[in-house]
Amino acid sequence: MKNFKGIFLVFFTVSVFALISLYGLRNVLASENHQHKEVHGDHKHHDHGEDYGHDHDDDHSEDSHDQGVIKLSEESQQLGNIKVISIESEPLIQKILVNGRIAQDVENVKHVHSTKSGNVTEAFISLGQSIKAGMRLCSIAVQTGGEIIEIKAPISGTIIAEFIKKGDHVDGTNALYTIADMTRLSANFDVYEKDLAHIQLGQKMKVFPITYPDRSFSADIVFISPRVDESTFTTRIKAFVDNPIQLLKLGMSVRGEIEVVEDSSYLTLPSDAVQNVEGKSIVFVKTDKETFEKRVVDIKSKTSKEAAISGELKKGDSVVVSGAFILKSKLLESEMEHAHDH
Repeated sequence: MKNFKGIFLVFFTVSVFALISLYGLRNVLASENHQHKEVHGDHKHHDHGEDYGHDHDDDHSEDSHDQGVIKLSEESQQLGNIKVISIESEPLIQKILVNGRIAQDVENVKHVHSTKSGNVTEAFISLGQSIKAGMRLCSIAVQTGGEIIEIKAPISGTIIAEFIKKGDHVDGTNALYTIADMTRLSANFDVYEKDLAHIQLGQKMKVFPITYPDRSFSADIVFISPRVDESTFTTRIKAFVDNPIQLLKLGMSVRGEIEVVEDSSYLTLPSDAVQNVEGKSIVFVKTDKETFEKRVVDIKSKTSKEAAISGELKKGDSVVVSGAFILKSKLLESEMEHAHDH
């Protein structure tokens, strides 16, 4: 019961503060609207008896010019948390998401043999050990002459197969070890048919293992199957994945992101900056300390975080990215008053 009362008290306090803040912002906006109406009201009460040359069409023209322009004091901007950023023009990057698996086979594999027959006198490494090129693997007492020779690693890598132990007899026909270069692995992914037009050989992609979802690995697409699977409508592609510290393991499940760079450049900004008014996508550009203008834009792509747009904007424009909804509300209110006056 005490916990319930405590929670209720916290909720009540937060609600009161929220209402006070909202009431303050509405009062400021209402005050601005009242002042705006008073100014126009003064114009309406000019002595038309003396100003015979005054043309009523001029007032209508001025109102039309002000459509889409919003005045908001710096105090209201602060209360409404209005923030702007200078937008930049960047190439639009689309991402194709695919799922796959690290292959069980290693591309760069070396089988180690002895050039002479004899008996193994010493084994210096063991299965699974990482080695450098030139390291001693084992020593062999040659069958004729009693010479002791050392077998060294021809490449750097990991010992993935071990076929001998101390005392075994070997000759040149049997492999002693198998070394695999694990720093570059192959992976297979399935790409949906609809995305094939964006896939090409040599294309870069990023690979994320399920085991380490926050780690990414660079990869290059090296093969695109000529066949589309009739049941899944996907095509198999193969990529070489860089694995410098050998976190990736054979057979590991991975996901991939294939980046597709569009030829055209678009302006990118946070998605919250884009508002919808009467079926049109708009943003607000700050043109002065207390002046904002509505700009109609076309959306090329949009996610929960970012939008790529084109339209009535240019590089360097100060676009509202926080508080755009407040400006939208004030714009709609202004348009309703304009329609009522006419």
